[in-house]
Amino acid sequence: MLCLSSLSTLLLLLLLYSPPLSAQEVFIRLAGVGRRNANEGRVEVFYNGAWGTVCDDEVDLNLANVVCRQLGFQRSLTWAHSAKFGQGQGLIWLDNVHCKGTELSIAECTSNGWGVNDCTHAEDLGVICSPERSQPRQRNPPPALSPPAPPAGLAQVSSVSARGHEIALHRSSSSTRRSSISPQENGHEIQILRRNRGSSRVDQQVSPALPQGHQLPTHLASGATYRQRQETARTSPQALRREANGQSERRSERQQQQFSGNHVEPDLVYPDMGLETDAHYTQGSSRVHLEEARLRSVLSSNHGGLVTEGVLEVKHAGRWRHVCSQGWDLSSSRVVCGMLGFPAAEAFDKNAYRLSTQISKKAYWVEKVHCQGVEPSLSQCQAQLSIPRSDVPCRGGMHAVVRCVPGFQFTRNGRAPAPPTVPPVVRLKAGPRLGEGRVEVLREGKWGTVCDHLWDISAASVVCRELGFGTAKEALTQAQLGQGTGPIHMNSVQCTGREKSITECHYRPVPLYSCKHSQDVAVRCNIPNTGMQATVRLAGGREPAEGRVEVLMEVGGVKRWGSVCSENWGINEAMVVCRQLGLGFASRAHQETWYWPGSSDARDVVLSGTHCIGTEISIQQCRRNTHMYCPRGGDGRAAGVTCVETAPDLVLDAQLVQETAYLEDRPLHLLTCANEENCLSSSAARMNWPYGHRRLLRFSSRIMNMGRADFRPRASRESWTWHQCHRHYHSIEVFTHYDLLTLNGTKVAEGHKASFCLEDTYCPDGIHKRYACYNMGQQGISVGCWDTYRHDIDCQWVDITDVRPGEYIFQVEVNPSLDMAESDFQNNVMRCRCKYDGARVYMFGCHAGDAYSAEAEDLFDHQRQISNNFL
Repeated sequence: MLCLSSLSTLLLLLLLYSPPLSAQEVFIRLAGVGRRNANEGRVEVFYNGAWGTVCDDEVDLNLANVVCRQLGFQRSLTWAHSAKFGQGQGLIWLDNVHCKGTELSIAECTSNGWGVNDCTHAEDLGVICSPERSQPRQRNPPPALSPPAPPAGLAQVSSVSARGHEIALHRSSSSTRRSSISPQENGHEIQILRRNRGSSRVDQQVSPALPQGHQLPTHLASGATYRQRQETARTSPQALRREANGQSERRSERQQQQFSGNHVEPDLVYPDMGLETDAHYTQGSSRVHLEEARLRSVLSSNHGGLVTEGVLEVKHAGRWRHVCSQGWDLSSSRVVCGMLGFPAAEAFDKNAYRLSTQISKKAYWVEKVHCQGVEPSLSQCQAQLSIPRSDVPCRGGMHAVVRCVPGFQFTRNGRAPAPPTVPPVVRLKAGPRLGEGRVEVLREGKWGTVCDHLWDISAASVVCRELGFGTAKEALTQAQLGQGTGPIHMNSVQCTGREKSITECHYRPVPLYSCKHSQDVAVRCNIPNTGMQATVRLAGGREPAEGRVEVLMEVGGVKRWGSVCSENWGINEAMVVCRQLGLGFASRAHQETWYWPGSSDARDVVLSGTHCIGTEISIQQCRRNTHMYCPRGGDGRAAGVTCVETAPDLVLDAQLVQETAYLEDRPLHLLTCANEENCLSSSAARMNWPYGHRRLLRFSSRIMNMGRADFRPRASRESWTWHQCHRHYHSIEVFTHYDLLTLNGTKVAEGHKASFCLEDTYCPDGIHKRYACYNMGQQGISVGCWDTYRHDIDCQWVDITDVRPGEYIFQVEVNPSLDMAESDFQNNVMRCRCKYDGARVYMFGCHAGDAYSAEAEDLFDHQRQISNNFL
């Protein structure tokens, strides 16, 4: 008996015991934001009943291959670090994962152990798998992981391929109130039926009386027939008696009637039949949401392809409608122009449009639109659709006509924009597209940022209009388009929307240390449709954001497509192309495109000698050869670009240079390696080595990546150059230029620094160091981190042995040859006033190159009256 009792106890324990998950029972999935296809995303692992992420430390392609094959893809294309697909939530299950590549599951790889990590979700791993599928190595997720079943009472409509919701549009026959009120009050009941993608049949039958999906009931099939029938019913004696007896009942029922589920009760509206030729008007509402607006040019008044004047059409409920001119004023026109990317509207004679026969009245009108003039879009204005059963639409009026005033950038018929007549006091920096960027304002000759407290769409719209754009689409906070440097000039900005400049708005000054650059504001403005985007395209790329550049140019009086000569093709030209296409920044400017086949109608080179400053709106606005000259030829040597959404931005710490500058007389026998790397002036070659010394101006430099992407060397590790004397690799041959200039700009001494160690020397709290030079590690500078070159390392100097005492300008330029892409190249230069008396050196007035106005910078070149610009 004892044996039987023990045996039963053992069996019970075996039944209750849940063994640890095997490799085949650890599930993975791809999730996150910014995914273009199902074969890419953030890696999430299901273990011990919970989903968690994987840290990207020490990741290689073997791990990515194991993940992709476990998911049913043939292989991995690459992996993505730093939460490229967004930061996950909850647990971080795995860290320091090492795979051989032959494992059946990620659980078979070695790691620190489940849940053991030193990471944050900013380091979540992502993978991009090949689109080709294979047999998945994991079972379907357990039932607990499947989407929950819909609540009881909700109908399930079967469709394997259907997505989203099915909308059943019908009039409720169960409501006493609905059957008794007039058609003006009787709106629609909208039933949203969830589709069950995995089901092959209807689990719960829907009443046949209710229409399925977008199928309209027969009494709504014809608007004219339905209204005629309703009009007859209302005028009959029975209807009049019912209306007299039921008014009080309807009033009480309207207060007590409660609806559940997805029931929508519009305010006194008719259904939109979508019949353009109907003579009656079926919807009248005190509040109509107008989605979009456009101008239809009738009498043609274009500026470089811009439509600045025309008949207004607005989009409501998916249809374009005319707007009645009754009550339409210049304030409403200003709102429309702001939506279309123009800063202002102007009055003009509209009689020509009244006489025009080129436009006919449509059946659907928007009447009684009233705007204050400060709204960011028409959706904020009061509007009403045409009155029901009106015989004449817009009685006594005509189509509303609008004339907009384009910004100064768009008034030169496709040519490069003229500079503004008045020096600007506001600018946008580091924006990926035209009309986007961090807001900076000019005060007392110094550029500074704006703190995000109370920042809203009204203030952002004032900035956009001031810069020649329309109203703001978005008012961004928390340095979403990158952090600035220097002072923070404004906080708690409040605008009415009528100000001509942000400096006219009410704001508070910013006490020292009360606001950080992590709170810098930015804007995205509405910009006009210039048509420039249709005059350039990318061909042959694996993705839409890369390829051979093809432009539409006029050749012999005929417009034709062709390629661009890659002679002198650089990052500035590539930046203009990417911005023109709305694809962000350029990460590479390609001078050879053998691997990207061009279009059949664009084989010839039609643009050569292209030289862009980087601020042009289109590649056609850049300087170019009048006559075609391309010694490199086209085809495989045509120009190409790769565009990206984010880019790094390097800024030099001016304060550290000013504080650490000093002179050293260094013996020649200690400068042998430096001489091999050309870090000394040319006169050093004529000295009697190893006797004598050189006078060096030494200093420390600290470079911060303030952009939105890591700064990486262009060359891969396999292409780095080994220097035997110093015994290290150079990832970038010339990373920094050091120059000593006279006050009139003549160079009297120079130096340069190769990037032998580009790493995260210091990162603020919350940011993990990603790059280290030790043991030929990966080089780069993470977002928000510093790379410091100390004053006591070789080549961190300027050789001033041959320089006479006097006053000079000391200049440091990072990434001087623009080999690596950045979101802003104008802040790569730092300048200081330098006084050398023959024995000592003084640095003062150090600042970033774009930190001051043109007038203040000119004052700096000739006087000493300028203050420091600290990060």
